[in-house]
Amino acid sequence: MNIPRTALVAAPLIALFLLTACATSSAPHKGGVTALPRIDGVEWTCVELRDRDGRPVALTDRPPTLLIGADGRASGFAGVNRYFAEASIGNTITAVTPYRFGPVGTTRMAGPPERMALEQAYTAMLESVRFAVVTGESRGPMLTLRDERGDCARFEPAPPK
Repeated sequence: MNIPRTALVAAPLIALFLLTACATSSAPHKGGVTALPRIDGVEWTCVELRDRDGRPVALTDRPPTLLIGADGRASGFAGVNRYFAEASIGNTITAVTPYRFGPVGTTRMAGPPERMALEQAYTAMLESVRFAVVTGESRGPMLTLRDERGDCARFEPAPPK
């Protein structure tokens, strides 16, 4: 039996597309399982941060937060100061979304050295982000931001205030 070469290449791509489409559906699933939240409109709390070399950065008792508005503006707490930046999403059909943050601006208060170091690492990380993905974890939804080398920060939804 002679199978056309295009069929051999197309079949795995179609299967990948279908699996991805199912994984990124925003509709509620049957059986009581709720859909994952969108990236925007949710306040996220940083639970893991890595510097440009991939080393873990110590989080303080008040970790950074991220909120992306429907208008494409990102804002939150960076460690000492509030910050703001443009957030832009790329076109994709995969679960990993091209995502970038524009230049990050902050208020200008000083703070303890460990919080200032956290803030510097966090804002540098935001400017290096290239991809974002929301996944379901055992403890709930998780937002992962990635740069060219891999995961650089992980967030969970902030507790209700």
